[in-house]
Amino acid sequence: MRLSALACISISLAAAGAKAGAIAPEPTRVAALQMEASLAKKPDVYLLLDPERRVLEIKARGAVLDTVPLAGIEVISQQPIMGRRLPSHPPIPAIWTVEQGAGDSDREIIAPTKLVPEPKNDDDDTEDEPTTSAGPTPTPTPTPVTPSSYRSRLDNGWDLWVTDELPPQTRWQTLLAAVRDGWRRLHGRAQNHIPAITLAMTDADAQRIHHLLCTGMPILVADEM
Repeated sequence: MRLSALACISISLAAAGAKAGAIAPEPTRVAALQMEASLAKKPDVYLLLDPERRVLEIKARGAVLDTVPLAGIEVISQQPIMGRRLPSHPPIPAIWTVEQGAGDSDREIIAPTKLVPEPKNDDDDTEDEPTTSAGPTPTPTPTPVTPSSYRSRLDNGWDLWVTDELPPQTRWQTLLAAVRDGWRRLHGRAQNHIPAITLAMTDADAQRIHHLLCTGMPILVADEM
């Protein structure tokens, strides 16, 4: 059996969008402003990802409601060690829409498993009712813990990966990650992920914005604004 190890490689999204002299051309800036104007016309919340300032802004009607600082922004791709190449970055500025969100589960409504009629207030009627023995005490449903690392599928075919730190970047760390991945594949425990725009942030911030990354959420990615 041939061991097919994958290595995790990345390119900087900010560097990919940067132009000569670190100055965005006027058409790019105008395009980004026009995109945000189209989002600001509606009262809905949208996200603005700014690779240059390393922030994720929560906005509505053009106003900033909250700002999440990012420790890093990278385009991450898993590829075989042999013949691997850097992934091509998605064009920016652009509006990405969450197609399958990690926060969709936050909106699920749990229906009751049994309908119980309300007790009657008439004392005479209650006396005629037969007494029933008390059943076992129901076990409370544990509150699900909001994850601090998760992926959401975007309409551009990529994933948006929120995590606490970026994957290994040095050559030695990449080699170790590839060896571990190779052993997982050998034992049938490998995970294949499509390329992902990875946002590194604190666990608290990742949990705080989890409900926002739901299906239909627009994300404006700006080069420089």
